[in-house]
Amino acid sequence: MSVSRKAAFAAMGLSAATVFAMTANAATAAPTPKPTTKPVACPATPGVDNSSVKVGLVTIRTGGAASTQAGFYEAAKLRIDQENAKGGVNGRKLVLSLYDDKGSGAEQSVVAQKAVSQDGVFGILEGTTADTMFPYLKQNNVPVVGLTNLPAHNTDRNVFGATGAFTNVYSSTHGAKRLLDTGATKIAVINHNSPGANSAGSAYGPQLAAEGNTLALRIADAPIGAYDATSTALKVKNAGADAAYLILTPDGGVSVMSALKQQNVPIKGAIIAGLSDPAIVDKAPAALEGAIGGTYGNVAIGVAGKPGLRTFTNGMKAAGLNPYAPGAPIGFIAADTFIKGLKLAGKCPTRQGFIDQLRNQTKITGAGLLPEPISYKPGLYPNGDPARCSWYMTVKNGQLVPDAKATCGKIIENATGKVVK
Repeated sequence: MSVSRKAAFAAMGLSAATVFAMTANAATAAPTPKPTTKPVACPATPGVDNSSVKVGLVTIRTGGAASTQAGFYEAAKLRIDQENAKGGVNGRKLVLSLYDDKGSGAEQSVVAQKAVSQDGVFGILEGTTADTMFPYLKQNNVPVVGLTNLPAHNTDRNVFGATGAFTNVYSSTHGAKRLLDTGATKIAVINHNSPGANSAGSAYGPQLAAEGNTLALRIADAPIGAYDATSTALKVKNAGADAAYLILTPDGGVSVMSALKQQNVPIKGAIIAGLSDPAIVDKAPAALEGAIGGTYGNVAIGVAGKPGLRTFTNGMKAAGLNPYAPGAPIGFIAADTFIKGLKLAGKCPTRQGFIDQLRNQTKITGAGLLPEPISYKPGLYPNGDPARCSWYMTVKNGQLVPDAKATCGKIIENATGKVVK
C-alpha cells in the first residue's frame, strides 16, 4: 500500500488490516444469485405458455358427498404452491383452477368442458365420485391424475390413478384380511349408490372368500351422508353378521355404527372407508370405539419413520390445513404425480408427451405417501395393477391409532375369486 493511501486511512482512523477485513467481509456477504430455469419458446400447446401451465381441479366441494373429498383441493394446492416456490416446472408456474362438480354427473360434464374448452387447461386433477367427464377428456387427450375409484383409471390411457388401478375386475383382499384379524367370519357389506362404491361393494364378496370369510349381507343402496340407520342395523343383526365393511361417507359410517350400538348388535369389527380424521371420532367416540378407519390407499397419518408423510403433515399444519381430512393425502399425491408427469414431458411439454412418459413409470411413490410404489405400465389392466396394500387405523379410547404396518392382500379376479398375484 502506498504511503499516501496509508496516511489517508490513518486519517480516518482505519488500519490496513481493518480495511482488508472489511473488503473480505463485503465479498463474503455478497448474495449469490440462485440459478433460474428460463422456459424455452415452444410450439403452441393447450394450457402452456412461456411462464405458466394451467391445471384444472375437479372435485366435490358442495353436496351430500363433499365430506368424502374433504381436503383434496387444499392439499393439491399446497403441493403445487411448494413447487411454484422452487420456480415451477422448467421455469413455468402451475396455475390451478378449481371446479366443483357437486358429485353430479351432469354438473361434472359442464365443468370439465368449461375447464378444457373455455379455460384451456393442460390437464386435470380429480377427486370425485362421478364419471361422466372421462369420455370427453379421453377424446381431447387431456391428462388426468386423481382418486382411484372409477373404471377410467383402468382403461383410459390418459387417466392415472393416484394409488394404482381401480378394483372392478381385479382387487386386493387387504380389507378382508384386516377384518379377519378381528376374529370376524361373517361380514355385512354396505355401500351407498355411486359407481365407485357399488363396484367396491361387489368385489368384496370374492375378497372375503379368498381370505376364508363369508359374505352375510350386502346392502348396495344406502343413502349418501348421515341417515337413520336403524333398519340397516336390524338387517345386520338378522343376517347374523359379526363384522361390517362400510363403503359410505364418514358420517354415514357414524350413522351405521351408532345404530348398531343402539340396537345392541354385537360385532367384532367394522371398517369405515375414509375414516381418518380425529374430528369425526370426536363427534361420536362411544359409537366408533373399536371401528377401523380405512384410508383411500395412503399411509395413515401418524405413522413413524416415513419422511414423505412427515413432510406432508408438517406442510399441511404450517399452512393451517387439516392433514387428517380423508381426501387430503390423495390430493397431495395426485398433484405430486402430475408434477412428475410435467417434468418427464420435458421443456416443451405436450399432453401426449406427458401421457407417454408417465405411463412408462414403474415406481411411483406419491411423494412417499404410498404404502408401496405403484406402476403405470400395463399389467392386469391396461393402466397397471390395483394396489396390494392399504393402511388402517383403529379407534381406541376415542383416538385413531394407526396400525404398525400396512395390510397387504392377494390380488384376485373378482368374478371367480381366483388369486392372480
